[in-house]
Amino acid sequence: MANPDAPFGFKVVRSRTGNASNQVNEYPIASGASAMFTGDIVKQDGSGTIVPGTAGAAITGVFQGCRYTNSSGEKIYSKHWPASTVASDGIAFVADDPSLVLEVQSDGSMTSADIGQLVDLDTSQTGSTVTGMSKMQTSATGGSENQFRIYGIYGNGSLSKPCRNAAGNQDFLATGTNAVIQVTIANHVMSGASGAVEV
Repeated sequence: MANPDAPFGFKVVRSRTGNASNQVNEYPIASGASAMFTGDIVKQDGSGTIVPGTAGAAITGVFQGCRYTNSSGEKIYSKHWPASTVASDGIAFVADDPSLVLEVQSDGSMTSADIGQLVDLDTSQTGSTVTGMSKMQTSATGGSENQFRIYGIYGNGSLSKPCRNAAGNQDFLATGTNAVIQVTIANHVMSGASGAVEV
């Protein structure tokens, strides 16, 4: 059975430094900003506010929810930032440790030989306003923008955690399109990618 095409965004797994991986920091969201979902890669715009990440841009971290005051004066805590929300106090919770290891689906075809290679962000699918969860994924290997480095691939011996689809069946193959991989951030806003090269 082929790997299901079911991207789930970027899931924080751990920090390579041994620090707590569930730590987040607060960043402002501009009123009227584009939609953001839990698991989305985010970046800072020219004014320092958080916006969805794009291929080629330095990464600030992974969106983990937000808070804001709505037009009725209610304080809202949400898994996603609704597009075009008007709020002057929008705050994003971002896992921004440059040493994070992230779990994500790849849109490319992967084998164990790809560990150490570079991949870029793929934003071709939109997150769910029902669950609040992201559908971002990574591109194929050979990323020209040096955004992520492949740390491991499920099923090839380096990572043994089983992967299941929505029905609960273990049908993620060891390799191939839509494989689940682990990546580290190669182009983090606090570390840069000037030294990152394709292996």
